[in-house]
Formats: sequence, C-alpha cells, structure tokens
Amino acid sequence: MNNKKQTNCDNAMSEYLMLDKNQHLPFRLTFHLLKCSECRRKIKMLSEAENHISAPLKIPCPVTDETIKNVMMSVDPAAYEKFKARPVGLSHWIISGIVMIFMLVLSIYSTSEMQSPSLVLIYGLMIAFCVTLYCTVFVMSNVDFFVKKISTVVKGSQSALA
Repeated sequence: MNNKKQTNCDNAMSEYLMLDKNQHLPFRLTFHLLKCSECRRKIKMLSEAENHISAPLKIPCPVTDETIKNVMMSVDPAAYEKFKARPVGLSHWIISGIVMIFMLVLSIYSTSEMQSPSLVLIYGLMIAFCVTLYCTVFVMSNVDFFVKKISTVVKGSQSALA
C-alpha cells in the first residue's frame, strides 16, 4: 500500500513540476494535493525556495568591469566576446542622428526651390524611409536595453497583481 502511495506522490510531483509557472492545476493533481499533506508540504517548500532564489541579491558585490568580465567568462566566454565586440557605440548613434537632423533641415531649403510636386513627394518619402531605417537599426542593435526596460515594467505590474 505504501509503495502505491509513493508512486502516486511521485507521479503527482512530476506532473506538478512539468506545469508552467502560474498554470492552473489539473483536477486530478488538485484532488491529490487535497488528500496528501506530504506533497503539499513539498510544494510549499518549492514555492518558498523559488521566492528566496528570485529575491534580489543581498551580498555586497562591487560592480566593476573586471567583476562583470569574470562572471561572463565563467558563464559563457563566447557571449562575452560577442558583447565586447560591439560595432557601434552610443556616441556614434547620437552623432549620426544629429547629422541626419541637420541634413533634414538642409533638405527643407533645397526642396522649396523644386518646381515639381511629385519630386518633392519622392524626396520626402526617401527622407522618411531613411529616418525609419535609422530608428529601426538603432532599436535592433540596442534591443537588450529596450527589453530590460520593458521586462522591468511588466515584472512590476505582475507583482502588483499577486
């Protein structure tokens, strides 16, 4: 009898661990958890462990380039090398954006002298395409910054719901 209970408990825990986070429990698993205090205790311990592991790190650690390099080299050296070889810095993006705005202002004066409205339209569409392309490439090359900002906002709103 005890072996059958252990098998049921093992199956229930396996089923629970295979669920995604915040996924609804199936009826069979819920029913088992209502009857089995041992499995409920294990799940409470798992939840508590997850809360502790997801809490902010409280160990004082200096955030220096050398510390970050050591951590990245121990986790994934290829990722560190890829990160280290960033092709364009933020200052280059700012300078090219300022140059683009200057050229846009300059183009306003040059299009005012054009006689054909269709040429002005084509010129305006070319400028719009270039600005859109610039913004797209900027966001795609710095997507890690934007994703971090988005995930921070989403994580904060989820904790308010819990």
